[in-house]
Amino acid sequence: MQRISVVFTALTALGLAACSNPFDARDAEDPGSDLQDTDAMEAEVPAFGDIRDDMFSAMLAAESVTIDGEVEAGEADLDELFDGLDDDTTGSLSISGALDGSESEMSFSAGGSSFTQRAVDGQEYFRGEDFAALLVSELDDEVADLVEEDFVEETISDSWVLFEDSAGSVFSAEEFITTWQNELTGEDVDAMAAHAEERDGETVWVYTADGGESEFVVTAEDGPYLLEITDEDSHYEFTEWNASGPPEAPENVITLDEIFEAIAEQQGWDPDALENEESDDGGAEEPDA
Repeated sequence: MQRISVVFTALTALGLAACSNPFDARDAEDPGSDLQDTDAMEAEVPAFGDIRDDMFSAMLAAESVTIDGEVEAGEADLDELFDGLDDDTTGSLSISGALDGSESEMSFSAGGSSFTQRAVDGQEYFRGEDFAALLVSELDDEVADLVEEDFVEETISDSWVLFEDSAGSVFSAEEFITTWQNELTGEDVDAMAAHAEERDGETVWVYTADGGESEFVVTAEDGPYLLEITDEDSHYEFTEWNASGPPEAPENVITLDEIFEAIAEQQGWDPDALENEESDDGGAEEPDA
């Protein structure tokens, strides 16, 4: 069970390693060139440094949001968590619901591997199909020889795994936004090239850096809120500001203890004996199987 909790703890730290600062002073555009082509441009679009604090204050004060994006596995350290996943494999990240992660859902998938976490009413759940695959991949060779993969999948796959001792929240949009708040600082960021556009019938401000490879789209009418982030290795979209609904509570739920008991019963182990040995000082010995 310790291996399960270690893997889960690692998974909850996903995603933000991808948010490296795309701005390097050596590559920053000359603020005296494209940024100041005309007086009209300056009047139309505020400097990023002038809206930065208001923008992040508005975003962090929002009740909910949906974030969908693409990020390379290596940039998010996901290649180390998923066996056989190349670091340049692009994966899909999704976060929706309450900004603080208390009533929300977070998922990631790449290269045939995936996981989904859900928080509802102070409880935290992990999608069973994903958890079964992860559990099988993390079993020690000795245990893997005893426990049938098909049995694990049949026991867990159609359920949501409940983590009873968790804080009842998933990796949150608030954490994601705060990371970008910490990254998007400095004179180079404040002096990003900017222009106004119409996208999907809405006026937006578009800020670019790195010769246009990095782009930040901000709504010009509300908030202001970030609508898109694009850099060399990732792309994110922000939608449903203050309108991203909470996930539903899962109907089919199984706990870690119930998974453990099902495996023990299938193997003919005594769950009570295992619990007693695990609580002994100095570590537990393997039970007779």
